[in-house]
Amino acid sequence: QWSDDISAFVQTVAAASGQEIVPIGHSFGGAALLSTVLAGNLPNTRRFIVSSPALKAKVVVPQWKINLGESASRLMPRLAMSNQVDAGTLSRLPEVVAAYRTDPLVHSKISSRLFTEWQKATRDVLARAGQISIPFLILAGTGDRLIDSAGSEQLHRTAPKQSELHLLPGGYHEPFNDLGREQVFDLIEEWLKAN
Repeated sequence: QWSDDISAFVQTVAAASGQEIVPIGHSFGGAALLSTVLAGNLPNTRRFIVSSPALKAKVVVPQWKINLGESASRLMPRLAMSNQVDAGTLSRLPEVVAAYRTDPLVHSKISSRLFTEWQKATRDVLARAGQISIPFLILAGTGDRLIDSAGSEQLHRTAPKQSELHLLPGGYHEPFNDLGREQVFDLIEEWLKAN
């Protein structure tokens, strides 16, 4: 379903703006955007960006929780469990961490169905990324304690001609809300000009 939602959103924004839209997917949104591109659901998109795409978790999920999630996905797909996100791992900027902790729209749960579908999607993306035919930029912090930048490196190795990878030394999970964010925006601007 996320593929349909992303496609509808991008099409709506493109129609309203009358300009090219360059989708950016962050974390789970990065994995979902990659999955959507591979499904062929963004036919008018010429290029896109993923930041800290959630392709390999660095947070260790206990095996019992994985097993429970897989069983619950079939029997109780809405069963929600902790997503194990520690706000302190998102950014090296204290104000960003504080804002996350006090944001009433942030919650710490993930449904069993979303978890299992995300796991399937990441395996598919890493296996088929070489089929992506449009250019894309990958941004990943080497200090990210939620998502392993090795997933971004594997993505780039699978699609070396289409992708450009920038590993951000010491960068945490939120490159747009972390130390060095000005350089991240400069990287994006340069990439957009070149692609």
